[in-house]
Amino acid sequence: MSKQENKWAEVTEQNSKDIVEIKHSIDTIKDNHLRHLEADMAKQSKAIEKIDNRIWWVLGILVASTVIGMIKNGL
Repeated sequence: MSKQENKWAEVTEQNSKDIVEIKHSIDTIKDNHLRHLEADMAKQSKAIEKIDNRIWWVLGILVASTVIGMIKNGL
């Protein structure tokens, strides 16, 4: 083999190793990190839902107290 062919063989081998490493890194990100992000987003959704429910309760109490006050005072 000439020097040029040997050099290309080395470059090709290194590229193959790099591709395997990149694929492994992508699999790690998909399997591990994205799962954690999904769990965190689920927790955030539950917290937002709780806050939303509280706001509706406060709004309902506010409207009810206003209506009761209007009825007591004869509109």
